[in-house]
Amino acid sequence: MLKKILIGIVGVVVVLLLIGFVLPGTMEVTKSITINAPASYAFEEVNNLQNNDKWQYWNNLYKGKMTVAYGDIKSGVGAVSEWDGEESGKGKMTITESIPDKSIKVDLDFMEHGTAKTWYTFESEGEGTKITTGFSSDMGMNPIGRWMGLLMKPEMEKAFDYNLTKLKEIAESKPKFSVAITEEETQSVSYVSISTTMSFENDEAINAQMMKSYTELATVLEKSKVEMAGHPFSMYPKWDEATKMMEMVCAMPIAANAKLPAKYKIMQTSGGKAVKAVHLGDYSKMMTTHEQLTKYIEYKNLKMNGAPWEVYLTDPTVEKDTSKWVTEIYYPIQ
Repeated sequence: MLKKILIGIVGVVVVLLLIGFVLPGTMEVTKSITINAPASYAFEEVNNLQNNDKWQYWNNLYKGKMTVAYGDIKSGVGAVSEWDGEESGKGKMTITESIPDKSIKVDLDFMEHGTAKTWYTFESEGEGTKITTGFSSDMGMNPIGRWMGLLMKPEMEKAFDYNLTKLKEIAESKPKFSVAITEEETQSVSYVSISTTMSFENDEAINAQMMKSYTELATVLEKSKVEMAGHPFSMYPKWDEATKMMEMVCAMPIAANAKLPAKYKIMQTSGGKAVKAVHLGDYSKMMTTHEQLTKYIEYKNLKMNGAPWEVYLTDPTVEKDTSKWVTEIYYPIQ
């Protein structure tokens, strides 16, 4: 009887090994989800490896049971994290490709257990974003390895469902903005300007003062035969909520070596990083766009680095339809 049992067991093992040879040599998993949020909201979570604890299935499964260390680079290409634990084993994760708000590719090294690749894509879908994540690992010719791949696939699918659901929750809980906001690098600009201190509560007075200042500047440039080197802009270096007073600097960009009367000094903006939004329409509604930029800076934990400025791409004396007015608003940041 024992002999028959042993022969039966060996037979089963042989059959399983033979089946293993015809099982897929590569374990692949792909999952998708659609979120009601811009791609950047999910991309920034995946692109920064330090965020893994917030949404990664394995990090939460082994929470408190494994150590995680990060390289000098925490996000984007070259970012590395390594884990080590009795249950989780050792491993290393490296971001090899990062296209902002589009895709991320990651190499996984499970040490003695092999390697794998995983990736994420972010595609606009209506007002939302479709996130797709994939995993691929070569299980080799060893039939045992191929069986392991088959057995592990359901757990991998479970992990991906967890990850995507968490990313959706995180992304959709972030604040929404009514205008498109970007972070950009601005260049230093030479300009001539007129500064006025006045109340920011009287829109009619502000418009009148801006018209007066820009008319004066345009006249000076015309008499001096100096051309503008871009669009007119204004800066607001002082803004006091207590007194309701502001300093408004109306400026025109010109060449740094332009020759003007001594009264008109040529200055330069600092240039550098800034948060930008594009306002469409009447100037009287521009405060809403400013508020959105302030909200964005607070949400991103950014720090201001100077006075905000507005660039007027549309000449209101030429284009009378206010719905066609375009204004760029910049908030300099550190």
